[in-house]
Amino acid sequence: MAADLQQTLRRLQAKMLVVNDRFALVCNQRDTALERVAALEQELHTERARADRLAGEVEFLRMATTIAPERKDVERTRALLASLVREIDKCIADLKE
Repeated sequence: MAADLQQTLRRLQAKMLVVNDRFALVCNQRDTALERVAALEQELHTERARADRLAGEVEFLRMATTIAPERKDVERTRALLASLVREIDKCIADLKE
């Protein structure tokens, strides 16, 4: 009976070591995946900022290259310029505070 108990303990110990090794492997894979997710989120943020900046440049270029502006383009340009002036006014007001 003691031999059976010793054999059972050895089997349990061996299985525990296997489970421990697998757990460590899964933890390492999880950490690697979390690092990858963080890197991809940062890259996504950077690319979204770049896309926003490029969209603004496209809008400015569209205004600059309009040879015979249509009424719609003129109105859009005026609205954009008005929003830029408001933003500048807000910046000046913040500087005064």
